[in-house]
Amino acid sequence: MSEEAKLAYLQEKINDVKRNERTGALGIVMGGVFVGVGIVFNALGGGVNFLAAISLIAVGIFLCTFGIYAAEHYAGQYKNLIIELEKLATSVPKCPKCGKELPKGTFEFCPFCGASLKR
Repeated sequence: MSEEAKLAYLQEKINDVKRNERTGALGIVMGGVFVGVGIVFNALGGGVNFLAAISLIAVGIFLCTFGIYAAEHYAGQYKNLIIELEKLATSVPKCPKCGKELPKGTFEFCPFCGASLKR
């Protein structure tokens, strides 16, 4: 896989991970809303309202728990992908044909095998 392809792949994975991390954060917010509505429902009183309030609070706690797990999980993946991206960005360029590390400078051809280095 070429360096450009690796960079494109990592950038796409980073975008996916950030989207999933935001989904986890949305779960936390929605869970908080459900818990809040459940508490308000319970404050209104009545037997039927109590069951509805407990159900809303339970769903809210589940959403918060799932959201926290998802956000933490994808935050860890994001960190690992950024480290991988930094390693790729700081890697020494290599000839696409012979694979030898190219010396510093701008070359049109590999000094070892003569392969074109134009992209």
